[in-house]
Amino acid sequence: MDYTLKDFAVDKLEAKERPTEDIADARHRSMMEAIAPYAKQTVQKNLTPVYVDYKTRKTKLVLVLCPEWSPFMPPFSLARLSGISKSSGYETHVMDLNVKAYNEYRTDWKPNNKLPFRLWDPTGSWHWLGDTYMKDIHPVLEPLLSKAVDDIVALNPDVVGFSIYYISEAPSKWMCKELKRRLPNVKIAVGGPNVHNSWFKIEPYYDYVVIGEGEANLLYLLDEVEDGIVHNETKILNQPEDQRININGLPMPDYESIDFSQYELPNGVNSEISRGCTAKCTFCEETHFWKYRQRQAVDLITELEWLYYNKGTDVVWFIDSLVNGNLKELRAFVKGVVAKDLKIKWTGYARCDGRMDLEYMQDLAAGGCVMFNYGIESGSQKVLDDMSKGVTIAEMEQNFIDGKKVGIWASTNWIVGFPTEDFQDYADSMTLLWRMRNNNINNAGLGVGFSQGPETIVGQNPHRYNLSWHKYQGHWITNDFTMGGTHVMTRVKTFHMFADFLKGCTDIPIGYPVRTSLARDHYKITLNNNNCIREIEYEKFDYNIIKPNINSFADTLVNEMWPFFRMLWKTRGGYTAEVKFNPDIDLIEFGSQFGPGMYNAVYKFTISDEGKWDADFDIKFDQIDNNFDDRLPPPEGRKGPFYAQDYSRIQANTAKRARKLAKPDWDLELGRNTQDFTDLLNEEQLFNDTIDFSFKLHWVDSGDWSNYTDYEVKVSDTTSVVIPEKEAMTQAEFVSIDISTIKIKTT
Repeated sequence: MDYTLKDFAVDKLEAKERPTEDIADARHRSMMEAIAPYAKQTVQKNLTPVYVDYKTRKTKLVLVLCPEWSPFMPPFSLARLSGISKSSGYETHVMDLNVKAYNEYRTDWKPNNKLPFRLWDPTGSWHWLGDTYMKDIHPVLEPLLSKAVDDIVALNPDVVGFSIYYISEAPSKWMCKELKRRLPNVKIAVGGPNVHNSWFKIEPYYDYVVIGEGEANLLYLLDEVEDGIVHNETKILNQPEDQRININGLPMPDYESIDFSQYELPNGVNSEISRGCTAKCTFCEETHFWKYRQRQAVDLITELEWLYYNKGTDVVWFIDSLVNGNLKELRAFVKGVVAKDLKIKWTGYARCDGRMDLEYMQDLAAGGCVMFNYGIESGSQKVLDDMSKGVTIAEMEQNFIDGKKVGIWASTNWIVGFPTEDFQDYADSMTLLWRMRNNNINNAGLGVGFSQGPETIVGQNPHRYNLSWHKYQGHWITNDFTMGGTHVMTRVKTFHMFADFLKGCTDIPIGYPVRTSLARDHYKITLNNNNCIREIEYEKFDYNIIKPNINSFADTLVNEMWPFFRMLWKTRGGYTAEVKFNPDIDLIEFGSQFGPGMYNAVYKFTISDEGKWDADFDIKFDQIDNNFDDRLPPPEGRKGPFYAQDYSRIQANTAKRARKLAKPDWDLELGRNTQDFTDLLNEEQLFNDTIDFSFKLHWVDSGDWSNYTDYEVKVSDTTSVVIPEKEAMTQAEFVSIDISTIKIKTT
């Protein structure tokens, strides 16, 4: 959520004054005329309706959202489900424990230093997982969860449903176990995005697991409980792969149990103008959760008009995967908002799209659009094409420029370290961010680097994107071994560092997840002139400056800092820098997602305003035992730095949809055959037996970037390389690099 929406927050929520009946009728007629050229008159075909049949029923339901999730607006998904269950005659209560925990965090946990890190922060989401959650967060959160269990026990419901996200699973599971202990006969139902994942663990205390859209399946399980149907094991309610729920004409979301004053935007709600995504970005799992369908503009306006006049709601965050998936229906919506004279402000996730020209943007702004949350991902056209973004750099820049003209802000999301991204591509991302910094970009979600989702197109056909079928030290690695977790961590760190140096260089401040420890512990950079701000163009540059010829992994790792060093110089002039990498600081900042902490480096770099530089790099990488790998060592197990990953047999709907688009070599239904899988395990063993990427490098040199066209770096006599002595690995058929160069000793 961006600070511009917080500016619309009100201190006291009041319903809006309703128009008289004659004015309301006139506005409705005006709306129908305004939307006619753009809106579809009928609901699209092949949608499954949700039948809401009201009866007096005895089954009681409680819907729960545990932290961590957004505390800015009430949870739309629970309000939607509650509206459906209540309309069917089931007594329903909604408990948003996330916002309660967030308010305690703001008023107690954080100011009183009860936690060693920031929560409700994108950079700290990994703290909610596994042992870190139980050790650091749960002792502080448990009193709140216990109180919620007491409240639920007092209500004595028949069913308690949890909406589970990956960062809310741990506290949700704790509550489920407590409820089963206190109320043995209660039925526990779980659903939500994390349940969609094929690796979701079904616990014995789950009575129902709802996979896919929840509206129809919620009514199904409530009817079963009402009718006294009992199952001896967990009942899986898996939505058919091709089913799409009709999101038109559903009961009004139910906010009766919600105290709007507890949220950052008490006058705000979430809603949806569509469900699913028209795009098929290769890195994304969400696009395969369910198939796309558009909500009619009239139906959406009816919902928002009711909230506007009954609740005083005038800020809307659309939770769509893609709010501009249907440009005509979106235009119909904003035309209808103007005709209805609804003074609302709204935002949502969107793709940059060249069809959204200046006139289109003007219509959006007139209809209440204040910001788009764009999935930018990369500033490289090559990477955008590999991601199947379906947009050009020129179109993205034009959307920013036109957005500024009409007053639509741009919140941006980025992914560094895509497996086909090279140094040039990464530099292009920094270039795009810098070039557009004064074109209404007010937020930059810098992310934690590309992660390989099993149920993505990339995950279902890794080699198509230069990804190995094996993980290395718990993180993906490219098929040619030129990029792994340490490389990606370097780009994540330096991208955040680059954002640090946007401060004071923009018309309005750009918000981003500030990693405060970076400037304190990871780098010291002093600009020669703090007022130096340079405009830049895209360029082609050879960032492979150091050529030690150790192995593919090392040869790229030693050059990872160059894109940042050059882009900082191009934008801010000369400086002196020292950047550190070591497990003591990196594991605290990033967790173990990039590996067990194998990288020690100190990069000392000085450059003049004109471009003359001196470098002193001390780099050491140790392929240590991965203590985060819980596999047994050989001969009983397969423990080692490489870990074969096979996603070909996943049967979740998301994986099936992704697999059809990925077009792998193996059978779409059966996955790898037995021989293929055996070969994969043999490759894993071969790699573990023979590959060690450990190396040490001290590199000292100088250069001149004042004329980069003819730029060339001479390898200095002070360069030294030390590689542990181990026997070379034999050539593996499918690896494109010369693996015999992985292990040599050079002095």
